[in-house]
Amino acid sequence: MSGAERLVFQPDSALALQRGINLIADAIRPTLGPVPRAVAFDLADAEKPPELLDKGGLIARRITNLPDRDEDMGAMLLRGMLWQLYDELGDGTATAALLFQSIVNAGLRAIVAGADASRLRSELNRQLEIALVALREQQARIEGAEDLAQLAHCICHDRELAERLGEIFAFIGEYGQLDVRRGHRREIAHDYMRGMYWQRGAISRAMLRGGKEPDRMVMNNCAILLSDLDIEALDEVAPLFAALMQAGAKNLLLVGNKFSEPVINFILANKKPEQFRVVAVKTPGETAQHQQAHLADMAVITGATPLYKAAGDALRGMKTARLGSAKQVWVERNLFGLVSDRDNQTELTEHLAGLLEQLDYARDKDSETFLRARVGMILGGVAILRIGDGVPARMDARIALAKETAKSLRQALRDGVVPGGGAALWTIRAALRDQPPGDSESRAARQILLAALESPLRTICHNAGYDGATVAQLEGQAPGTGIDARSGEAIDMLSAGIMDVASVVEAALRKAVSSAALALTIDVLLHHPSPPASYNP
Repeated sequence: MSGAERLVFQPDSALALQRGINLIADAIRPTLGPVPRAVAFDLADAEKPPELLDKGGLIARRITNLPDRDEDMGAMLLRGMLWQLYDELGDGTATAALLFQSIVNAGLRAIVAGADASRLRSELNRQLEIALVALREQQARIEGAEDLAQLAHCICHDRELAERLGEIFAFIGEYGQLDVRRGHRREIAHDYMRGMYWQRGAISRAMLRGGKEPDRMVMNNCAILLSDLDIEALDEVAPLFAALMQAGAKNLLLVGNKFSEPVINFILANKKPEQFRVVAVKTPGETAQHQQAHLADMAVITGATPLYKAAGDALRGMKTARLGSAKQVWVERNLFGLVSDRDNQTELTEHLAGLLEQLDYARDKDSETFLRARVGMILGGVAILRIGDGVPARMDARIALAKETAKSLRQALRDGVVPGGGAALWTIRAALRDQPPGDSESRAARQILLAALESPLRTICHNAGYDGATVAQLEGQAPGTGIDARSGEAIDMLSAGIMDVASVVEAALRKAVSSAALALTIDVLLHHPSPPASYNP
């Protein structure tokens, strides 16, 4: 071992980890609940005001390189768990931080009193499964614009934004597409589009001229060629255009991976677009695999047979029978969409069933996200939310908030909701109390979890200005009863519209307990002389 390396043993290692964990958790604690307090971060630029944050994941992300390297290891242990949770779900980090902190602090006291750390970890994980079963029993389905808007408000605390998102998701459902954009006015506005769209626009703005709207071309009864080919030679496209014109076609959407300058100029040189118009767009997708997947979706919608580079297909000599069609095609600078003209419900249903089956087996986060987007396109629910504000920074913050809230609403439509305000975790305690006493580690683990499950609700009340007497109202109340942080009254949380996304609460509970249980078994810290600097957890 190099002389510059350093080992830290018990009890110093545990105490240092505890200090670092408490630092992160205490910084996040004020942000929990409907009346949160912000955390200010000093920026490197002295001319800019401090950054004000109330998201636990972002707060943890900003805390790095504590002066005490022993404490820093504990802080980074919690930080990594919180950032992973925030990256996956966008919410639940404050709850997870408090659960983690409570379990570590109480667990270390139990170990000092004689509990075995490994046995305690095992018991915490065993009783976690009991708690998760009790949490799932509280799940309820959510639907309707009013309930969705109320859930959105519980997440973002922005009434105007919440009402818009509630109406949107009542229309588009779990899988529908939502495009959040910067608005040109001060207020929030939204509208819906027919058909399905992809994030690719015309390869030249000149192709959009002549339409009823600037930078937008709408073509009815449109022929469609689908490919991931590099379309470079004029003698490849000229015969196709001639054949379509001879057949009486009026419009063509040309989809390809790349278009040469001569081909683009040839399309733009068209002197009679009213007789035959061509608009070219790039194949959607950042990778060849994604491009092929999007082409397969469009093929079902349009009836086209795509041309694939990997299969050796070529445009030269292609039969017009491989073309598809759409009732309407619209193309903008960054988007294009299709409205199907086919009576192919059986084929669409089978294709959708295949995507949903792939989704059930998806284990990679990126694959799951991509499959959900494809399902949304097939189902055809499309909404655009335009967020305007006179202050650009505030507009960008609201756009980010809208995207995070939309993510949570999708999860709620998929997984349901549970009583909010910490009430669901509070209710779980009854299931743990009903378990047999067990050995000393089992009893210690139960007491540790019981105290941890109280901490979110107690913190929400504390942040709202209430004391322990307010929380005492809940003893003997029905399951699902919590404290309304705005009035201090004990109420049925779901009936009052105070709810949390079930999968978010479950993920926060699972990650916090399992990670904290693991932290209790750390005995030795090893410091390298020159650890690599990293902003990522």
